[in-house]
Amino acid sequence: MLHKAKLEGFATRADKLAAAARSLKRQSSVTAPFSLAFLTDQKRAPQAQQIAGALPRGAAVILRDYGHKRRAKLAAQLKSICAARGLFLLIGADLALAEDIGADGVHFPSWYEGARNVPPGTIKTAACHSAADLNGIKTEDIDVVLLSPAFPTASHLGAPALGADNFRRLASLSPRPVLALGGVNENNAEQLSGANVAGIAAIGAFLI
Repeated sequence: MLHKAKLEGFATRADKLAAAARSLKRQSSVTAPFSLAFLTDQKRAPQAQQIAGALPRGAAVILRDYGHKRRAKLAAQLKSICAARGLFLLIGADLALAEDIGADGVHFPSWYEGARNVPPGTIKTAACHSAADLNGIKTEDIDVVLLSPAFPTASHLGAPALGADNFRRLASLSPRPVLALGGVNENNAEQLSGANVAGIAAIGAFLI
């Protein structure tokens, strides 16, 4: 069990990110199911359950960890936490698992093709990295776009970042609301404020 101080630290980080996310959404006036999302990553953030337990009501948890040996068990644990705290849970690239545990939605990585045949009422997010990715989105298929990497990120070391100007330009072209992903935190999020920008998605920014 994590020390109380560490749990409080996760809550402090989440509150700061939530405030920054709300500011982005307020300035763009765009409507989205949620403005803050935590993406799981067992290598970088092995305390996924504790971080989820620190998120404010209305935030989302997106289960990635595609190769996790006990992914179904982790999904069930996160579902229990999300249900108790009023959070959304989305499962990455696995509609069957999402349906099995009663998740709120499905996340589609850029490499995954399968946004069709999703039951009505299911929240659908998609990862995009370029104008071509955005052009491939059909508005009836996706509710929220995760556009990345906005800034240099530890998730993809050495990968070129979009930068604030290019991020805002691409976000303005998006057919759906956008969450900024990749190196985004409460200190630099304001640089990304613009049309269609509904908030923040992150991994490392939730860590202390």
